[in-house]
Amino acid sequence: MTAVKAVPKQILVLCERLDIAAFVDIYIKYLRIEGVAIPNVRIINLQCLDNLPQYLQGLEKAEDFSDIEKVLLIADAGIKRLETEHFLYSVKQHSFLVDFDYDLYLFPKKSAAGNWSPGFMEDLLVPALKQETSECCYFYNLHNIAHEYIFSVNNSRGQKNRIVNYSRNFLYGYFAGTERFVGLRLGEAATKGAFDLNHEGFKDLREFLIRLER
Repeated sequence: MTAVKAVPKQILVLCERLDIAAFVDIYIKYLRIEGVAIPNVRIINLQCLDNLPQYLQGLEKAEDFSDIEKVLLIADAGIKRLETEHFLYSVKQHSFLVDFDYDLYLFPKKSAAGNWSPGFMEDLLVPALKQETSECCYFYNLHNIAHEYIFSVNNSRGQKNRIVNYSRNFLYGYFAGTERFVGLRLGEAATKGAFDLNHEGFKDLREFLIRLER
Protein backbone atom coordinates (compact mmCIF):
# COMPACT_ATOMS: atom_id res chain seq x y z
CA MET A 1 0.00 0.00 0.00
CA THR A 2 1.09 3.61 -0.58
CA ALA A 3 2.11 5.81 2.33
CA VAL A 4 -0.77 7.38 4.22
CA LYS A 5 -1.26 11.08 3.68
CA ALA A 6 -4.26 12.92 5.09
CA VAL A 7 -5.99 15.53 2.93
CA PRO A 8 -7.29 18.73 4.61
CA LYS A 9 -11.09 19.08 4.86
CA GLN A 10 -11.49 15.78 3.11
CA ILE A 11 -14.13 13.10 3.22
CA LEU A 12 -12.37 9.78 2.82
CA VAL A 13 -14.13 6.92 1.05
CA LEU A 14 -12.27 3.70 1.85
CA CYS A 15 -13.03 0.92 -0.62
CA GLU A 16 -12.22 -2.74 -0.10
CA ARG A 17 -10.82 -3.38 -3.59
CA LEU A 18 -10.03 -1.78 -6.92
CA ASP A 19 -13.29 -2.64 -8.72
CA ILE A 20 -15.32 -1.13 -5.88
CA ALA A 21 -13.18 2.02 -5.81
CA ALA A 22 -13.48 2.45 -9.59
CA PHE A 23 -17.23 1.90 -9.66
CA VAL A 24 -17.92 4.20 -6.69
CA ASP A 25 -15.92 6.95 -8.42
CA ILE A 26 -17.96 6.51 -11.61
CA TYR A 27 -21.25 6.37 -9.72
CA ILE A 28 -20.49 9.55 -7.78
CA LYS A 29 -19.72 11.32 -11.08
CA TYR A 30 -23.03 10.03 -12.45
CA LEU A 31 -24.94 11.36 -9.43
CA ARG A 32 -23.34 14.78 -9.87
CA ILE A 33 -24.39 14.85 -13.52
CA GLU A 34 -27.91 14.02 -12.31
CA GLY A 35 -27.81 17.09 -10.09
CA VAL A 36 -26.97 15.49 -6.75
CA ALA A 37 -24.62 17.78 -4.82
CA ILE A 38 -22.07 15.20 -3.69
CA PRO A 39 -19.18 17.00 -1.92
CA ASN A 40 -15.55 16.40 -2.81
CA VAL A 41 -14.27 13.03 -1.63
CA ARG A 42 -11.01 11.13 -1.78
CA ILE A 43 -11.44 7.50 -2.77
CA ILE A 44 -8.91 5.06 -1.34
CA ASN A 45 -8.39 1.49 -2.58
CA LEU A 46 -7.49 -0.61 0.49
CA GLN A 47 -6.78 -3.63 -1.77
CA CYS A 48 -8.37 -5.87 0.87
CA LEU A 49 -10.17 -5.46 4.20
CA ASP A 50 -7.25 -7.01 6.08
CA ASN A 51 -5.34 -3.78 5.35
CA LEU A 52 -7.93 -1.62 7.11
CA PRO A 53 -6.52 -1.71 10.69
CA GLN A 54 -3.02 -0.78 9.52
CA TYR A 55 -4.35 1.98 7.25
CA LEU A 56 -6.37 3.53 10.08
CA GLN A 57 -3.37 3.47 12.40
CA GLY A 58 -1.26 5.29 9.83
CA LEU A 59 -4.02 7.77 9.10
CA GLU A 60 -4.38 8.69 12.76
CA LYS A 61 -0.65 9.49 12.92
CA ALA A 62 -0.77 11.83 9.90
CA GLU A 63 0.09 15.44 10.77
CA ASP A 64 -3.14 16.82 9.31
CA PHE A 65 -5.38 14.04 10.60
CA SER A 66 -7.51 16.59 12.49
CA ASP A 67 -8.61 18.11 9.18
CA ILE A 68 -10.34 14.93 8.02
CA GLU A 69 -14.07 15.42 8.50
CA LYS A 70 -15.62 12.05 7.75
CA VAL A 71 -14.70 8.48 6.85
CA LEU A 72 -16.86 6.13 4.78
CA LEU A 73 -16.14 2.46 4.25
CA ILE A 74 -17.58 0.61 1.26
CA ALA A 75 -17.00 -3.13 1.01
CA ASP A 76 -18.57 -6.47 0.09
CA ALA A 77 -20.66 -8.25 2.69
CA GLY A 78 -19.35 -11.47 1.15
CA ILE A 79 -20.85 -14.90 1.55
CA LYS A 80 -20.17 -14.80 5.31
CA ARG A 81 -21.91 -11.53 5.99
CA LEU A 82 -21.93 -11.82 9.78
CA GLU A 83 -18.18 -12.49 9.89
CA THR A 84 -17.59 -9.38 7.79
CA GLU A 85 -19.78 -7.27 10.07
CA HIS A 86 -18.11 -8.61 13.22
CA PHE A 87 -14.65 -7.92 11.80
CA LEU A 88 -15.55 -4.35 10.84
CA TYR A 89 -17.21 -3.74 14.22
CA SER A 90 -14.06 -4.91 15.98
CA VAL A 91 -11.88 -2.66 13.81
CA LYS A 92 -14.12 0.28 14.58
CA GLN A 93 -14.09 -0.35 18.33
CA HIS A 94 -10.29 -0.54 18.37
CA SER A 95 -9.59 2.55 16.25
CA PHE A 96 -10.38 6.26 16.14
CA LEU A 97 -13.56 5.41 14.20
CA VAL A 98 -15.36 4.60 17.46
CA ASP A 99 -15.64 8.35 18.19
CA PHE A 100 -15.53 9.63 14.61
CA ASP A 101 -18.01 10.65 11.93
CA TYR A 102 -18.07 7.27 10.24
CA ASP A 103 -20.49 5.40 8.00
CA LEU A 104 -20.53 1.95 6.40
CA TYR A 105 -22.01 0.46 3.24
CA LEU A 106 -21.84 -3.25 2.44
CA PHE A 107 -22.61 -4.51 -1.06
CA PRO A 108 -24.91 -5.60 -2.44
CA LYS A 109 -27.58 -3.80 -0.35
CA LYS A 110 -29.86 -4.07 2.67
CA SER A 111 -32.64 -6.63 2.94
CA ALA A 112 -36.29 -5.77 3.53
CA ALA A 113 -35.60 -6.34 7.23
CA GLY A 114 -32.90 -3.67 7.19
CA ASN A 115 -29.91 -6.02 7.47
CA TRP A 116 -27.01 -6.17 5.06
CA SER A 117 -27.51 -8.93 2.49
CA PRO A 118 -24.70 -11.41 1.79
CA GLY A 119 -23.04 -10.95 -1.58
CA PHE A 120 -20.86 -8.67 -3.67
CA MET A 121 -20.95 -5.44 -5.66
CA GLU A 122 -21.19 -7.45 -8.89
CA ASP A 123 -24.55 -8.83 -7.72
CA LEU A 124 -25.94 -5.34 -8.38
CA LEU A 125 -24.18 -4.98 -11.72
CA VAL A 126 -25.60 -8.12 -13.35
CA PRO A 127 -29.26 -7.00 -13.33
CA ALA A 128 -28.15 -3.50 -14.39
CA LEU A 129 -26.51 -4.77 -17.60
CA LYS A 130 -27.84 -2.90 -20.60
CA GLN A 131 -29.27 -5.13 -23.32
CA GLU A 132 -27.39 -3.28 -26.06
CA THR A 133 -24.10 -4.53 -24.56
CA SER A 134 -24.74 -7.85 -26.32
CA GLU A 135 -24.10 -6.05 -29.66
CA CYS A 136 -25.12 -8.30 -32.57
CA CYS A 137 -26.06 -11.22 -30.28
CA TYR A 138 -29.51 -11.57 -28.79
CA PHE A 139 -29.08 -10.32 -25.21
CA TYR A 140 -30.66 -13.31 -23.48
CA ASN A 141 -28.70 -15.76 -25.64
CA LEU A 142 -25.36 -14.26 -24.61
CA HIS A 143 -26.62 -13.91 -21.03
CA ASN A 144 -27.57 -17.59 -20.87
CA ILE A 145 -24.37 -18.76 -22.57
CA ALA A 146 -22.27 -16.91 -19.98
CA HIS A 147 -24.34 -18.39 -17.13
CA GLU A 148 -24.05 -21.91 -18.57
CA TYR A 149 -20.30 -21.53 -18.90
CA ILE A 150 -19.78 -20.38 -15.29
CA PHE A 151 -22.24 -23.01 -14.07
CA SER A 152 -20.26 -25.73 -15.87
CA VAL A 153 -16.97 -24.42 -14.49
CA ASN A 154 -18.43 -24.46 -10.99
CA ASN A 155 -19.49 -28.07 -11.38
CA SER A 156 -16.00 -28.98 -12.60
CA ARG A 157 -14.42 -27.28 -9.60
CA GLY A 158 -16.41 -29.40 -7.16
CA GLN A 159 -18.53 -28.49 -4.16
CA LYS A 160 -15.60 -27.38 -1.98
CA ASN A 161 -14.02 -25.12 -4.60
CA ARG A 162 -16.97 -23.19 -5.99
CA ILE A 163 -16.37 -19.73 -7.40
CA VAL A 164 -16.98 -17.32 -4.51
CA ASN A 165 -18.05 -14.23 -6.45
CA TYR A 166 -20.19 -15.87 -9.15
CA SER A 167 -21.50 -12.58 -10.57
CA ARG A 168 -17.99 -11.23 -11.13
CA ASN A 169 -16.98 -14.25 -13.18
CA PHE A 170 -20.28 -14.15 -15.05
CA LEU A 171 -19.74 -10.53 -16.08
CA TYR A 172 -16.25 -11.21 -17.43
CA GLY A 173 -17.57 -14.26 -19.27
CA TYR A 174 -20.40 -12.17 -20.74
CA PHE A 175 -18.05 -9.36 -21.80
CA ALA A 176 -15.78 -11.92 -23.49
CA GLY A 177 -18.60 -12.38 -26.01
CA THR A 178 -18.49 -8.72 -27.04
CA GLU A 179 -16.10 -6.51 -28.96
CA ARG A 180 -16.64 -3.28 -27.02
CA PHE A 181 -16.20 -4.63 -23.49
CA VAL A 182 -13.90 -7.65 -23.81
CA GLY A 183 -10.86 -7.41 -21.55
CA LEU A 184 -12.13 -4.38 -19.62
CA ARG A 185 -12.28 -4.15 -15.86
CA LEU A 186 -15.75 -3.47 -14.48
CA GLY A 187 -15.06 0.19 -13.82
CA GLU A 188 -13.89 0.63 -17.40
CA ALA A 189 -17.00 -1.16 -18.66
CA ALA A 190 -19.16 1.14 -16.55
CA THR A 191 -17.42 4.18 -18.05
CA LYS A 192 -18.29 2.86 -21.51
CA GLY A 193 -21.96 2.58 -20.56
CA ALA A 194 -22.32 -1.13 -19.85
CA PHE A 195 -24.62 -0.62 -16.87
CA ASP A 196 -27.84 1.31 -16.24
CA LEU A 197 -26.75 3.49 -13.33
CA ASN A 198 -30.37 4.50 -12.76
CA HIS A 199 -31.30 0.88 -12.03
CA GLU A 200 -33.43 0.41 -8.91
CA GLY A 201 -30.81 -1.95 -7.48
CA PHE A 202 -28.55 1.03 -6.75
CA LYS A 203 -31.18 2.73 -4.58
CA ASP A 204 -29.47 1.96 -1.26
CA LEU A 205 -26.06 3.06 -2.55
CA ARG A 206 -27.57 6.26 -3.92
CA GLU A 207 -29.23 7.09 -0.59
CA PHE A 208 -26.01 6.31 1.26
CA LEU A 209 -24.01 8.75 -0.88
CA ILE A 210 -26.72 11.42 -0.87
CA ARG A 211 -26.34 11.60 2.91
CA LEU A 212 -22.95 13.23 2.26
CA GLU A 213 -24.85 16.41 1.36
CA ARG A 214 -25.97 16.84 4.96
